[in-house]
Amino acid sequence: MRIVNLGSGSKGNCTFLQTKNAKILLDVGFSLSELTKRLKNIGETPENIDAIIITHEHSDHIKGLCAFLKKYNPKCFIHKDIVSDCLKDLQGRNIDKVIEISEYAFSVGDVRIMPYLLPHDSKVCLGFVFSVGGKKISIATDLGYMPENMLDAMNGSDLVFIESNHDKKMLMGCMYPYIVKQRIISDHGHLSNDQAADIIVKLAKNGTRYFVLSHLSENSNTPEQAYLTSAKALENAGFILEKDVYLRYSRQDKNGNNFYFSESED
Repeated sequence: MRIVNLGSGSKGNCTFLQTKNAKILLDVGFSLSELTKRLKNIGETPENIDAIIITHEHSDHIKGLCAFLKKYNPKCFIHKDIVSDCLKDLQGRNIDKVIEISEYAFSVGDVRIMPYLLPHDSKVCLGFVFSVGGKKISIATDLGYMPENMLDAMNGSDLVFIESNHDKKMLMGCMYPYIVKQRIISDHGHLSNDQAADIIVKLAKNGTRYFVLSHLSENSNTPEQAYLTSAKALENAGFILEKDVYLRYSRQDKNGNNFYFSESED
């Protein structure tokens, strides 16, 4: 199994997951031309994508979706309550590619996928747990706090992509209007570095070794600050970085790290 983030942040989000029997995109938040370039950088093409899964209807997660579905033929999984919001520019036969989902597990090839509702200022926002053989990958971005049922489901994951959106002090001092700052720090906004660090420590105690800090703000965070916050929390909890736990971060401007996992139960 291979997984790589193609970009993460307020200007576009997309993650690529490959198994023996499936190639999946989680979100299509870039233009089709930009996404094609990012796929080419990892040796892939849009033609070979089997499925697209959408977390929520905000433009930084669906910008290239309709163009992708008009040109190529993947199945597209979208929560039933936001199908119309995501597909305003899609008509005719292209609609047949869309499969409505809710809060129940579904499969794409050999991948078992479990969605979980996340608290965010959208009509619906989903986090996902992907299971293949004995391996588990969890992705949770765009959330104001971590629901207990999703946290429980993430326990034992081999790899977790977790939002680490903002540093609270930087957020309060940045150029955003006050109302925007209040939205970001609300229970339906975005996770702070401190919130992400707390979640990471809990998951590390339950066996997760690989973490990717995601959806970092360009105005109220830095990769260094996000990394340092979680790194300190892990070290204070007794973990040794690059031995017990591996911590990385996603970028807005380029592809992230490739992660490879055996799909066997061993």
